[in-house]
Amino acid sequence: MEDAKARTRARELRRRIREADRAYYIDDAPLMEDGEYDALFAELLALEKARPRLRTANSPTQKVGGRRAAKFAPFPHPTPMFSLGNTFSLEETRDFFARMRKLAGEAARFSAELKLDGAALNLVYEKGKLLAAGTRGDGETGEDVTANAKTVANIPQKISGAPPFLEVRGEVVMTFADFAKLNGRQRETGGKVFANPRNAAAGSLRQLDAAITESRPLRFYAHGAGGVSGAPWKSHSESMAWLRKAGFDLVSEPFASEDAEALSGYYEDKLTARADLPFAADGVVYKADLFRVQKKIGYVSRAPRFAVARKFPAERAAAKILAIELQVGRSGVLTPVARLSPASVGGAVVANATLHNLRHIKDGVLDENGGPAGVRPGDYAEIYRAGDVIPRIGKVFAARRKKNSRPWVPPSRCPSCGGKTKTDKDGVFLYCENGECPARRIAVMEHFVGRRAMDIDHVGGVVLEKMSAAGLARSPSDLYKLSKKDLMSLESFAERAAHNVLSAVDKSRNTTLARFVFALGIPSVGESLSARLAEFFGSLEMLQNAPPETFAFVRDAGTEVSSCVGVFFARPENRAEIKKMRAAGVSWGEKTFSPGSRPRPLADFFAAVSDLKYAVPEEKIKRIRGEYPLRGFGAAAAEKLVLKIGDMDKLESAALLEISDALDGNMALAEKMRGFLDDKHYRKVRAFLAGLGFIWGEGGGDEGLPLSGVTFVLTGSLSAPRGEFKRRIKELGGTAGEGVSAKTNYVVAGEKPGGKLAKAQKLGVAVLDEEGLEKILSEAADSAAEKEK
Repeated sequence: MEDAKARTRARELRRRIREADRAYYIDDAPLMEDGEYDALFAELLALEKARPRLRTANSPTQKVGGRRAAKFAPFPHPTPMFSLGNTFSLEETRDFFARMRKLAGEAARFSAELKLDGAALNLVYEKGKLLAAGTRGDGETGEDVTANAKTVANIPQKISGAPPFLEVRGEVVMTFADFAKLNGRQRETGGKVFANPRNAAAGSLRQLDAAITESRPLRFYAHGAGGVSGAPWKSHSESMAWLRKAGFDLVSEPFASEDAEALSGYYEDKLTARADLPFAADGVVYKADLFRVQKKIGYVSRAPRFAVARKFPAERAAAKILAIELQVGRSGVLTPVARLSPASVGGAVVANATLHNLRHIKDGVLDENGGPAGVRPGDYAEIYRAGDVIPRIGKVFAARRKKNSRPWVPPSRCPSCGGKTKTDKDGVFLYCENGECPARRIAVMEHFVGRRAMDIDHVGGVVLEKMSAAGLARSPSDLYKLSKKDLMSLESFAERAAHNVLSAVDKSRNTTLARFVFALGIPSVGESLSARLAEFFGSLEMLQNAPPETFAFVRDAGTEVSSCVGVFFARPENRAEIKKMRAAGVSWGEKTFSPGSRPRPLADFFAAVSDLKYAVPEEKIKRIRGEYPLRGFGAAAAEKLVLKIGDMDKLESAALLEISDALDGNMALAEKMRGFLDDKHYRKVRAFLAGLGFIWGEGGGDEGLPLSGVTFVLTGSLSAPRGEFKRRIKELGGTAGEGVSAKTNYVVAGEKPGGKLAKAQKLGVAVLDEEGLEKILSEAADSAAEKEK
């Protein structure tokens, strides 16, 4: 490119990027997709690198983000909030790792985490109290949104054990579901309709009236610490673990490794999972994990040199919607699907796109101007692949819609069986009312034989349709009754095909509990949750008979899951089907738990009970005196009971006055706790959990894990993140405490220990170095392994 043309092009790029920045950061009304913006920015960077004379001091490549809006007070960041450089391919990412290791002079460890597409926010805490909050702005000065930030429900107002000064950086986001509801309300009231969840989150955070912000469904996810005095951590992953413990939500578990392939694999995993995320994510962030390595590598003008974001692909294409058809699911839901003129999206030819439900067709898709458009046959639409997997419709080009176009009307009859259809009370989902619908039964069977379920080869959709038509297999248990003669009677079914089917069915008789639970097709229970349920309950009988409250102790089992599991096993036909499969020889490994074999911190029990409403439908929660159990019983009260009483056995036998003394004389809380402990229903819940081997607190008995009842407190710097040592302690039954008391068994002191060491010495608590801790952990691990033999 000639110099004159290069200068002209650079000016044009700077103008377009500045306009896009203003629209994005100030007006909350983006002019272009992220992919288009990234391409313009990358082109300007390349031009300035090839011709340094084109680079100006006020070029967008030399600045961070956008300007501060005039309507807010300035918020000078105590430490700058840098933006990140981007990579767009595996090769570029590998080059980054190699370059960083060369600059570090060692085989540096890197952390990886999901990058949210939200509104950046900086929270400032002094002595553990939220003092102020500001948007990113230009990285040096943002907007003071302290009053608004304090209305975001999951931002901690106070954090215990915090450094004297702490900045917590993260993203404010809105889920796709909440975004759709907000835009619906905005349209009804004539308010501003937002283009995407990111702009809805940013616009909600930047309201002059904090009451408006409070009314919006915002969440904050921390992604790191900024400035900090007396940091108790030495790496990013360790700081993230600390933030989680302090009460901040993280978008993903911290992952750190020296292996470039494992780090790249993390990206691929998140890219695949992106379609199922409830909020927008646009990549993965990699950064040198150790802070001393970060300091050594340093910064460039607008970004840390030690960190980079590998962006997710955002390829889109236009296609014509030829028709809207319905697919019958195993629960009877009729899911609309758009049949498309074939289009290439992200390297794959797409001919269908999901339309989710009736409401999505009616007003869940916007037009090119951001207004509600709905979806109609004959429309031209933008198609994208969520997570590079599931084809979806991004927007409809309403300007190209024909004048004689009419909205799509859901049929009154099922397209498969001709049975009547109905909508739910909200008009969102369409159902086939015929419980004997052949397509519905085949969908159930297809799920059951799937590779991730019972893994029955040679029994696909076509074979199942033939079996159903012949009356051979109407439910999964029928598969185990099939004979060679039955199969040979089917059209185009030779002897070898029959042999293959029977062998595959016979092989599936021996499975795992996790696979079987997933194969049952319980609504809202996917593959990973099936595995967690199997691990938690150990047997199908315990899962079937579990009190609803026990789901509060299962990770990621929310209200919808616990409700669906309860409804599924309450139906006689489902229990009868399971009984038939057992009788046909279908079996799976189950386990029982010896008493006290699964020790857990007492505080974990209190936390789960306090959060019942997030795990169990309200109508299923047994109230005590009209209230949720332990409502208002927070982490501080739990910590006092743990320190002064210790475990559940002692707590259950404690007198009311003893509980009150432990709670610093708070009789109201003590009465609430005593009422919970004495309630017959919750006695049964605790007994059920005890039957699963759970024991809460210091106890555990002779049959427990080797370190049951042993409490460790870590202080100072160790050779690995504290979280790793805490994990090993907990796996062996021990407790990793935070505060030192007379009941602490060991204080483990690393380099530069804090006041915990002095307190341990004052109380006469045994002090270990890291070598001493390793010896105890190794001996305990050997003991646990010996007991398992």
